[in-house]
Amino acid sequence: MKCIRLFLSLALFAASVAPAMAQKEDWLPITQQDLGMKQVPNSPGADAVQLYYADFINDQEQTEFFYRRIKILNEKGNRHADVEIVIPPEFSLSGLKARTIHPDGKIIEFAGKPFQKTIIKGRGIKILAKAFTMPDVTVGSIIEYKYKVDSPGIFLDNSWTIQHELYTVKESFRMKPYSGGLEGFQGGFQVAALSSHMPNNIKPTQKGGGYELEVENMAAFEAEGYMPPEEDFKPQMRFFYIGLNTSTADKFWQEAGRKWNDEVDHFIGTRKEIAQAAAEAIGTETDPEQKLRKLYARAQVIRNLTYERERSEEEQKRENLKANQNVADVLARGIGYRDDITRLFVALARAAGFDASIVRVSNRKDKFFDKGLLSKRQLDAEIAVVSQGGKDIYLDPGTRFCQFGYLRWIRTSAAGLKLDKKGGTFVTAPSATYDKATIKRTADLALDADGNLKGTIAVRYEGGEGMEHRLDEMDADEAGKKKDLEDEVKTWLPNGASVKLDNADGWDSPGLLTAFFNVEVPSYASAAGKRLLVPPYLFQAKQMDAFKHSERKFPVYFPYAFTESDRVNIKIPEGYSLETVPQDQTTNIGYAVYQNQVQMNGRQLVTQRLLQVNGIFFRLDQYPAVRDFFGKVRAGDEQQAVLTGGSTNAQKTN
Repeated sequence: MKCIRLFLSLALFAASVAPAMAQKEDWLPITQQDLGMKQVPNSPGADAVQLYYADFINDQEQTEFFYRRIKILNEKGNRHADVEIVIPPEFSLSGLKARTIHPDGKIIEFAGKPFQKTIIKGRGIKILAKAFTMPDVTVGSIIEYKYKVDSPGIFLDNSWTIQHELYTVKESFRMKPYSGGLEGFQGGFQVAALSSHMPNNIKPTQKGGGYELEVENMAAFEAEGYMPPEEDFKPQMRFFYIGLNTSTADKFWQEAGRKWNDEVDHFIGTRKEIAQAAAEAIGTETDPEQKLRKLYARAQVIRNLTYERERSEEEQKRENLKANQNVADVLARGIGYRDDITRLFVALARAAGFDASIVRVSNRKDKFFDKGLLSKRQLDAEIAVVSQGGKDIYLDPGTRFCQFGYLRWIRTSAAGLKLDKKGGTFVTAPSATYDKATIKRTADLALDADGNLKGTIAVRYEGGEGMEHRLDEMDADEAGKKKDLEDEVKTWLPNGASVKLDNADGWDSPGLLTAFFNVEVPSYASAAGKRLLVPPYLFQAKQMDAFKHSERKFPVYFPYAFTESDRVNIKIPEGYSLETVPQDQTTNIGYAVYQNQVQMNGRQLVTQRLLQVNGIFFRLDQYPAVRDFFGKVRAGDEQQAVLTGGSTNAQKTN
């Protein structure tokens, strides 16, 4: 699916690179072309245009400099005045300067300070940004801002992204590699550049030991709802450091696997206290799977520091938080990070006679694994695999709240390296089936004669759904948890609904998480004379954004397979009776099932609805069938029941 080219450059550097890069970091002059641009080529309705974009990577100084200049073309473009700069964890922002230039040349400097803002949160994804608002922005204004992102050390891979949300007139890219010594590269190193999805006429040049690239008139990247990670489809250059003797990707990963395996074997070792702990955990149990479950539970008793706030060196000393040197330390101290806990479980399993191994696994949250990208950071976590009864059981004891038999969704269907003395074998972690992530909702509501709906909703988050909600809310207080749950339920309901959390239970342990809400939906039913038109199914399918258009550019991609199981009970108003009820709906395309049944039960209109999707990645050639399926889901969900016998007091809705 990708077009990939690989470039190698010896890490020899010229001192002349630094002044050139510094010069490029100054404010650039405003040109008449900038001032005169009023629309985007081939996109006359575009709200803004990016006149200039710069990305200068300086590994020598451990910084990355960014510069953006954007012109506002219409009222809708004023949204770009609200700036959000995503800063990766452990990195920091410095040197921020911003200004607004009016069409008459007047300049207004930004004099405020950015604040931290969560721009995306949910399903294991939490993205923080430094946010601020540009001053006095109007149609025709040019806004520009520049800043540096400072890294805490040398990262062995980095990237340029060539295509952006806005059409870009001119782009400048620089990459200055590190010239000092790097741990693990005692024999020297070289810098490699990997290109993906780059147009044939755009190639970087090597200069002063680094790379440079100038690009003009780059079209906007038009993302689609529920698409795979955007970074896998945008034109990119990725840079990484490799040893001078690295000749192939297979050799690189084999060597990395050997080093990881040596580290794991040293950490696990063979220790009598581990064998004793395994025996105590198993007790008199004889069933192999139950033994594993007991060992898994024993490992998860360990306090998991990965999911606690980061502590300063002084705090670590005060709390005696020393680094574990082996599994015996983990066991004795009862504390460790996620990989420590995973290794303890593997040690316990081996001591109990199981064939257990460590798998270094990738994370498909932001980007899919690329074997040609020689960066160890791609395999960023350890999980366990146990061979039992002729099958491999993949387990994730190092993830807090992860139940036995589950993997967190970001590691399902993900590439990994199963470690051994020879360097390991590439494997794919198993996919999670639809029953591993379930939301069950029960709504008990009453409809009044004016069409307003009021009542309660009970929600059960099971399996992966419960785990993700817990992980999302680990740092939140009770008020934060309450708000996030209420906001989520509002996305399921029609506009204007009010939602108040009554209580939630199950935050602190794996298993079932439940939440109970009081809700009101004004003007839910619409009046037609003496009839009320009532949608029997309350909730809105969140997946519909993927199927707006008859054709797509990108595959459909859901984070994980899922089940939605709902029961909606609506008590009808006094004096009304059911005139017509929607027909039962059943659709099955093998990897997805939809059922919707509506009936009267006494004075209640009862809807039972089931949606199961047992897949995450749907190719473009599958799109028509998947779109047709979700079209039937939408049609079934939007059916209306007709009540008759009332007055004409009910208010019409849109």
